[in-house]
Amino acid sequence: AGSGTFAVAVDLSAAGGTAYDPQVAVGSDGATTVVWTRSNGSNLIVQARTRPAGSGTFDGAEDLSAPLQGADYPQVAVAADGATTVVWDRWDGSNRIVQASTRPAGSSMFGGAVDLAAAGQNADYPQLAVGVDGAATVVWQRAGPTYSRIQQSTSLATMYSLTLTRSGAGSGSVSSSPAGIGCGPVCSYPFSLSTSVTLTASPATGSSFTGWSGSGCSGTSTCTVTMLGARAVDAKFTKLPSNKFTIKSVKPGVKALTSTVVLPGPGTITQIVTRSVKKKSKTVKIAVCKTSKKATKAGAVKLTCKLSSATRNALRKRSLRVSVKTTFTPTGGLLASKTKTVTLKRKR
Repeated sequence: AGSGTFAVAVDLSAAGGTAYDPQVAVGSDGATTVVWTRSNGSNLIVQARTRPAGSGTFDGAEDLSAPLQGADYPQVAVAADGATTVVWDRWDGSNRIVQASTRPAGSSMFGGAVDLAAAGQNADYPQLAVGVDGAATVVWQRAGPTYSRIQQSTSLATMYSLTLTRSGAGSGSVSSSPAGIGCGPVCSYPFSLSTSVTLTASPATGSSFTGWSGSGCSGTSTCTVTMLGARAVDAKFTKLPSNKFTIKSVKPGVKALTSTVVLPGPGTITQIVTRSVKKKSKTVKIAVCKTSKKATKAGAVKLTCKLSSATRNALRKRSLRVSVKTTFTPTGGLLASKTKTVTLKRKR
């Protein structure tokens, strides 16, 4: 605007492969999308680049068609709200099929390709138009047994982007139903207008999910978003305190079992000692002793587990093999347990 000359030519397709069949569409805000077919040496791929509104340069090239499918003849159109639709035909191994992909208004990426024409007969030469209401209509030529016919498909559903971010020092994943979200720290996926999308967070080992924020979501249960426009949701994951502890020593005595445990931080350390005995042809476990202590900081903790009177009496007759289960629950974290077997020597 305001100039009488064109600027110097800029390459949009990458060097090293033939590119052809370019098409261009401009949105009401000035955002410009260019599509073309590019040969990678063995197959044809439909690609797109966009110059955002107010920018002087195009974003990087985005592959719209899948590899190894011989995609060709792309067409592009932009709705009044900025939603951009691209159609093309691709080879399924025996016939050509018309496909489409839409980039919702406000999104920076196109959604997955959708087959418009049914398999079994060649569909070719797609054309595309978008109305003021955002409805996209695609027409194409469909080969028949004795003659060709024209077919069409119309998308009345406007697409909007749901963008997910993950915050916090912890880690985890988020999936969606319907499928689409399930990616890295930041991801976006287009869903149709009025679609109800349920997000589920799954913390990784050593992390906890502490809550949603954005688009009306909160709490730690699932998050449900209704796509009445572009939506953004954050999932926060917190790193749990370490529960890795070390049993430095276990010293059995005739009155008590004394242990030294090294803890990584504050929490509760518990020790339960049991032994196995036979009763009526069954083996059962009976208590030997139990002790617990709270730690306020990292370091060594001494536990003294006083033996039961029944155990002390049994030691007058023989030595006893006992199971020592030590459990540490860090403050705000998940418990961890270790079990070892020791021998309580007979009391002489």
